[in-house]
Amino acid sequence: MAEPQLKRLGVLAALTAIYFIAGRFGLSLAFVNESASAVWPPTGIAVAALLLLGSGVWPAIAVGAFLVNLATSGVVPSSVTIAAGNTIEGVVAARLAVRFARGRAAFEHPADIFRFALAAVVASTIAASIGTTSLVAAGLAQSGEAASVWITWWLGDAVGTILVAPLVLLWVRHPRIDWTPGRASEAAGLAACLAVVSVAVFSGLPVGARRYPLEFLVMPVLLWAAFRFGARETATCAVAVSAVAVIGTLRGFGPFARSSPNESLLLLQAFVGVTTTVMLAVAAEVARRKAAEAEMRVLNDLLERRVAERTEELTRTHDRLTEAQQVAHIGSWEWDVTTNTLWWSDELYRIYGIDRGAAPTYEAFLQYVHLKDRALIESAVRQAMADGRPFAFDHRIVRPDGAIRVLHGAGRVVMDEAGRPIRMMGTGHDITERKRAEEAREQLIREQAARREAEEASRAKDRFLATLSHELRTPLNAALGWARLLMELPDAGERASRAAQAIYRNLLVQTRLVSDIMDVSRAAAGTLGLERAPVDVVTVVQAAIETVRAGAAARGVSFRTTGIDEPVPLVGDAQRLQQVVWNVLDNAVKFSRRDGAVEIAVRRDGNRVEIAVADSGPGIDPAFLPHVFEEFRQADDSVTRTHGGLGLGLAIARHIVEQHGGTIAAANRPEGGALFTISLPAESPAAAA
Repeated sequence: MAEPQLKRLGVLAALTAIYFIAGRFGLSLAFVNESASAVWPPTGIAVAALLLLGSGVWPAIAVGAFLVNLATSGVVPSSVTIAAGNTIEGVVAARLAVRFARGRAAFEHPADIFRFALAAVVASTIAASIGTTSLVAAGLAQSGEAASVWITWWLGDAVGTILVAPLVLLWVRHPRIDWTPGRASEAAGLAACLAVVSVAVFSGLPVGARRYPLEFLVMPVLLWAAFRFGARETATCAVAVSAVAVIGTLRGFGPFARSSPNESLLLLQAFVGVTTTVMLAVAAEVARRKAAEAEMRVLNDLLERRVAERTEELTRTHDRLTEAQQVAHIGSWEWDVTTNTLWWSDELYRIYGIDRGAAPTYEAFLQYVHLKDRALIESAVRQAMADGRPFAFDHRIVRPDGAIRVLHGAGRVVMDEAGRPIRMMGTGHDITERKRAEEAREQLIREQAARREAEEASRAKDRFLATLSHELRTPLNAALGWARLLMELPDAGERASRAAQAIYRNLLVQTRLVSDIMDVSRAAAGTLGLERAPVDVVTVVQAAIETVRAGAAARGVSFRTTGIDEPVPLVGDAQRLQQVVWNVLDNAVKFSRRDGAVEIAVRRDGNRVEIAVADSGPGIDPAFLPHVFEEFRQADDSVTRTHGGLGLGLAIARHIVEQHGGTIAAANRPEGGALFTISLPAESPAAAA
């Protein structure tokens, strides 16, 4: 047998072994059915192998899947059917990735990452459907538990692809670690931070043991990897977090731990899948931005060299002009109108390139003027002799040697007592070199304009997250739709229904986080637009109160309102203003004591409208007051803090208020509690129209 064939057989055998080992590990975490696990890395291994080695490796995947299922159930027919489903799933996912997400290069662009994730979600339905049907037909699963088996199978395969395939593809395509000592130290710090956060959230420490909903704490660490290292390290960190989370969750620790191990794993896998997709997309966009900035720096360096060369050339030209002025390159002349005789200085003769006395009359002078400029000069002279005003004009001359020079002529008319012109006198300045310098300067200005355009393009790239908004929300909306569909399945079991509802709630949380991040990004890029129209502030406040009323009722917090009996009009964006009031009210409800009250007052003070919100909480730490509206800042940033969030709501509120020409301030009340005051210009709707 030829050596290439032996090598290929070795690769296929290794792939089968890896698939078998990973499958055995996955099925060791099977709870709803011995053949269905919410943790299924073999799918990601299969997709990565098909993308790296080609579709010809499918037999190895099929054999590995068959052996895994045979070792589990011992039933040959169902093992063959399930293996076929797993193989078809991997081939379809790889084909979709190649067709719509650039295959192996899928993790270089955010849009391709989302398409890859969608391909994983779609392809996973194949194996889940075939596998569940096979188990029910073989009597290995009851028909009543088919829905739970299907959901577990589908989610495990989808997340396995999203989590494992990027890890394999990125490390195989970019295996070299080329870190400086500083970067290596930062990587060590990242690893330590990742370990601390993961263990704190998902282990038996007080935070994990009490199951606080602090899963979002891993996001800043993953963002660190995305912004500072890239997609490869981000995928590695995501797998590491997932491994710690799975172990801790199964031991009953962390925010996803439930009484049912399978339900716990479903919740965890939903979080891991969405978070990994988003973070890989962020890493890809950051990498694209860095590449664009590097290219821009190269272009800027080239442009600066060209500008320096042009500047040096202009400096030399300027020096020549200065020297020319110093040696009197400005000639003088005088014309006796009554006798029609001219007097020229020696320099003027030199400029014209003629011998002294060669142009004794006005008509002789005109012979040296460029044919196309003679009418201009004659018109200017006639006008000056008619009104007696000074004159100036540029014109061309043709020297006897054929050289054309450009002169700036200037002069004045001398009148007699009767107002008749008797003499004209002036200068002729050879501006040929200056004209050339002006042309060079215009070229430089055009180059500088091109540089400004290039810099504007760079600023446009800095606003990439505004473009990323649509790309981020599309897969989340798709996932929300799937979760809603799962909740509405008529034959879904109670545990599956609860799992689907929990998935749906967590996806809503992710959507909220993405929206906040996108609003902050738009604000930084200056693209957070407003749709101005007449607005009733009272209606905005009432709508915001209704939005947070359920959460307030759960804490026993009541609302006390003043100044909302009559409309208070102004011009602004109703939805954005409601977002501001909602953020402030939500903050007040969270920090008010139980059975406390939140006071809302709307008043008009001259040409300003003020909205004041006061809570009954402990107030704001005076040291934190100057930072309360900063992004990602919270008074209590420990992992055990009571109140969640990324610290973006008040930062977004401040930006929206400032866009409306207003201000927002925070203070502590003497009687206790925090006071937020929003002040907006009270422009009337009629004036705005």
